Amino acid sequence: MQNFISFLFYLSLILCLLYIGILFIYSFLLQKIKSRPSSIKDNFPSISVLVAARNEANNIVECLTALDNMSYPEGQIEILIGNDQSTDYTQMLVEGFIKNKPKFKLLNLTGKEFPQTRGKARVLAFLASQAKGDYFLITDADISVPFNWAENMIGLMLNNDADMCGGTTNIKAEKMLDKFQQVDWLYFMGIIHSFAAMGKPLTIVGNNMGLSKKAYEATGGYEQIPFSITEDYALFDAVSKKGFKVVQNFDQGTMVYSKPLDSINAILKQRKRWLTGGWDLPLYYHLVIFIFGAWYFALPVLVFFDWKLAVFLLLSKEFLQLFQFLKINKHLGIKTEHPLAVFLYDVYLFVLIPITAIYFLLPSKNIWKGRRY
Repeated sequence: MQNFISFLFYLSLILCLLYIGILFIYSFLLQKIKSRPSSIKDNFPSISVLVAARNEANNIVECLTALDNMSYPEGQIEILIGNDQSTDYTQMLVEGFIKNKPKFKLLNLTGKEFPQTRGKARVLAFLASQAKGDYFLITDADISVPFNWAENMIGLMLNNDADMCGGTTNIKAEKMLDKFQQVDWLYFMGIIHSFAAMGKPLTIVGNNMGLSKKAYEATGGYEQIPFSITEDYALFDAVSKKGFKVVQNFDQGTMVYSKPLDSINAILKQRKRWLTGGWDLPLYYHLVIFIFGAWYFALPVLVFFDWKLAVFLLLSKEFLQLFQFLKINKHLGIKTEHPLAVFLYDVYLFVLIPITAIYFLLPSKNIWKGRRY
């Protein structure tokens, strides 16, 4: 029994120290992130913006309004909306908005297109097959893009001789749960861009993605890419394996805003989908995620053995985390919008992480947009 207690103490201590070590490395890498040139003055290539929409009546008009207000030259841009068998008023709202706007086109899917794939991947496969642009920009129906998003994303690829790019996603926040999601997303964005700065890009987030038509077609398209519930990672992985250059930018010019999820249950479903799709990621990513999650189990155990040491480690983590948030906001040129959520972020995670672990291990299907996977 004594040996088991000693083992539990040292295991908890090692996991906590590993996590603190990772935070030091993350803090260092955040300082290595540099903004890449993304301005473009002339010779604008033709682009197709692809938007998959399923039951997005609450969001679609705001999304389309932002896309309509973009500064990209008329005649060089088309915006394709794929209505994925919506059962609400999405189709009607889109039809009303795009009337007399020739750069927009609504495509209603029947569910029979590209039967070898499913869900959002099927919608994007169909939209890409209809797209005329030399470059594709992909976003979601609950996203609002800045007016210069298209030219900055295209400029990011052209100026860096790249065929795929990713920006940053922020969250519109009003309620406290929304604010925690905003802090969570920006922290996650910092991790993604830190890995990219290290030359080990993890993924491109699918609500803020750009790629050349050439790169997309070289993969065979979504109809040839093995189906994944995280279709954005699947496309990123396929493009990377074909040897195309991938770049990311961590600044306001390529930052979009997403609507927050409205409940803990929705957040758990999203995280289960991410974790399920993340099995194909490199081993070092899985180790980082494991140590990150283990902290929220190991620290409470450590409290029972040496509460002073546990408090010291917790304060060390909070100090490093606060530094990271300030650095992230500085990179993006934004102020800390919700300081209370930043200071209470660990409280949120101490609740969410254990519940997520249990929810992920439950033998249930992933539910996404009302469909089971």
